[in-house]
Amino acid sequence: MTDETAFRAEVLAFLEATLPPKGAAVETGGTGVTRSVAFQRQLADAGLAGITWPVEYGGRGLPGRFQRIFDREAKAFQVPPRALEIGLGMCGPTLLVHASEEQKQALIPPLLRGEHIWCELFSEPGAGSDLSSVQTRARLDGDEFVLDGQKVWTSGAQHSDYAACLTRSDPARPKREGITMLIVDMHSPGITVRPLRQMTGDAHFNEVFLDGVRVPASNVLGDIHDGWRVARTMLAFERQALGGMGAGGGGKGGFAALAAEARRRDLSNRPALRDRLVQLRIRQMVLQHLSGYLQVKARAGDGAAASLLKLAMAQLVQESALVAVEVAGMGATAWAPTDPEGDRWCSQLLSAQSASIGGGTNEIVRNVIAERLLGLPRDEEGDLMPAQVTTGAH
Repeated sequence: MTDETAFRAEVLAFLEATLPPKGAAVETGGTGVTRSVAFQRQLADAGLAGITWPVEYGGRGLPGRFQRIFDREAKAFQVPPRALEIGLGMCGPTLLVHASEEQKQALIPPLLRGEHIWCELFSEPGAGSDLSSVQTRARLDGDEFVLDGQKVWTSGAQHSDYAACLTRSDPARPKREGITMLIVDMHSPGITVRPLRQMTGDAHFNEVFLDGVRVPASNVLGDIHDGWRVARTMLAFERQALGGMGAGGGGKGGFAALAAEARRRDLSNRPALRDRLVQLRIRQMVLQHLSGYLQVKARAGDGAAASLLKLAMAQLVQESALVAVEVAGMGATAWAPTDPEGDRWCSQLLSAQSASIGGGTNEIVRNVIAERLLGLPRDEEGDLMPAQVTTGAH
């Protein structure tokens, strides 16, 4: 068993040799994706990629407390954006649960080395909150599936090499029983990715069109027609990952940045603002402590725990954005064009609303918490087939 003190020293030596400390003025260069890929490869070379993942697939095979040691030490350094989080936090853990041994050997090591970027092809124009109404058709043709359909709100599709794709493989079955999860090569003929411009000016999300895309039948993740079970696993990991990201409370819009901005603007004479900052700090600390406990339960397949973590994260992110507006004042909506960081507060405000949608809307995760954690009665749910569903785009 690795000694915690020795592991902490190993982590610190790696971070000090690889990343600049917080507050240091450095030229970053490159996009968030390229920097994330480069850092992931450095982690892999140092034996620090997949700290809790099995050794046979390139991980370290250590208990979760070692990952928490790494995360604590990394807070003092300028870690690149978490641009690979969908693969590392959502798709990869789901592969560990549901993939065949052959799939694990082929897909997990390059994922940990940063060689493959992943996305989720889940939401559709008529199947956002109600994912079980997916209509993207997967028709079996010999030893291949032929995919036709449209996905939307796909994060990072423009950079991705592989996708976990939720498909309708048997429209004659009840909607949750005729679904298959497929591993799709995003470079396959017939895939078109179109960016969706957000109100922040970024294009993080995409529409993805699948026209006659051929996928080997060996790329089924789990079992044919049992994709809903796989999807629920991935959604639990997604909510866990999103909740963990919020629990850190750091970054350009976290509590530390808000407190520093309040000091810079000399707002110490505003007791109401001080109280809001204190309340924000308390909520962040509660979420940090709750996160460790809930992540253990979520890794064990407790979807309600992951949903609780995600809901708390969404609320914290949105409260942080409101406090940022109070701290920054007019700076939250207008800034000098010569200031490269001038839009930080406005960007935080505009993007905060998405926290209540990503990983399942707050309403959906509240239902999960109510039913699975509190034992309340389930919502009455119809079993309309995809062709009968007339909900609008999500």
